[in-house]
Amino acid sequence: MLSFIRILSFNEMKAYLFDNVLVKKLDGLERKKFLSAVRIIKYLYFNGPQPIASICKYSKISSPNAFAILTDLMTRNLVEKKGRGASKGGRKPELYSLVNNAFYVLGVDMDIYQTRISLFNAANENVSGLKTVEIELNNNISTLDVLIQHLKSFIAEQGINQGEILGIGLSFPGLVDSVKGVNHTYFNFGKKAVRDVLQEQMGLPVFVENDAKAIALAVWRLGLAKSKKDVLVLFLDWGIGLGMILDGKLYRGSSGFAGEFSHIPIVENGDLCICGKLGCLQTLAAGTTLVKMVKDGILAGRGSLLSTMEPAELQKVGLNQIIDAALDGDQHSINALSAIGENLGKGIAILIQLFNPELIVLGGKMAEAGQFLTTPIRQAVNKYCISQISDQAIIEVSKMGNEIGVIGALAVVMEDVFEFIGKGSAR
Repeated sequence: MLSFIRILSFNEMKAYLFDNVLVKKLDGLERKKFLSAVRIIKYLYFNGPQPIASICKYSKISSPNAFAILTDLMTRNLVEKKGRGASKGGRKPELYSLVNNAFYVLGVDMDIYQTRISLFNAANENVSGLKTVEIELNNNISTLDVLIQHLKSFIAEQGINQGEILGIGLSFPGLVDSVKGVNHTYFNFGKKAVRDVLQEQMGLPVFVENDAKAIALAVWRLGLAKSKKDVLVLFLDWGIGLGMILDGKLYRGSSGFAGEFSHIPIVENGDLCICGKLGCLQTLAAGTTLVKMVKDGILAGRGSLLSTMEPAELQKVGLNQIIDAALDGDQHSINALSAIGENLGKGIAILIQLFNPELIVLGGKMAEAGQFLTTPIRQAVNKYCISQISDQAIIEVSKMGNEIGVIGALAVVMEDVFEFIGKGSAR
């Protein structure tokens, strides 16, 4: 039995895991067993019920040690036996799985206008549904205070003890340094990192990440890209984000800012971008551009299902209404999506020739337009990319729907929390 058997409750165990002083006090053998337990929890979380042989192979430990660790974790109600797996010639092996309510994770997904919040259990199940609140991202501390109040109210509504929550994942746009917990674009107060403020106010570990990188983690760990090594994930919402899984790892770059795909120059002397430069892909293919194109067309007299709106109503039209109109057959919205897809495809062709990915996954609200976006993207890729490279790159739309953002926030916690625990270093 492991030496940390003295920790009786989940809350005490979680406190132990996150206390770098206690972890560093473990001697060589104790520490080795402790880290093996952490690896097993992570393995079961991302891979579901597993037989002892697979657990031993992944953890690089013997069967007796694995049984001892699993027994200890079962006494803490973190792991349970979950039936039997397929036989490979002998008896069907027993499967071990995390207990569904072993812990919870709070996922928070922010775009520039709305925030979505969900609570997930240890089986990756959304146990709360998706709560959406109107919060406009900026650099005002009062806005962060509003977010914190919403999070506290949301947790109180769930009927669980806050101590059962393993951590909070915050996914948002901007230049995010996930190591320092800073967003240089939003919630940048100059003195204290947004992550640190949230941790102090919420009393829980907080992990922050750029929205596109968070979604890349979700697609790679839990979605279409599971087990693949070279994948590009594009988050197509109000802006354009890129997350890269390269050689089986999330690629962040030397400063954590890799993937600013939307700010590559596409045209000379184009429109002014929010980054201060001219002609960026953002000005030609982002959700903000799609909305502007559709509105400008309607005001110019083009027929649309949205034409019946009063001018005041039209000004409030966003991505949701335009994508829905396209799916209902609105030709004006479909034409606008086609133009957006052409520009996106031109940019994606550059990515394909740089990174030679095996899979490109499209997520976000614009991706919900399906073939109205993917067809012009593929046509542009065929036009601008070397066929021997582009023919090998599959382009698919994520199946995570409107939960992709909160699942991304969930993945950030579950990806980083075990590294954090394993190193025994506090943020």
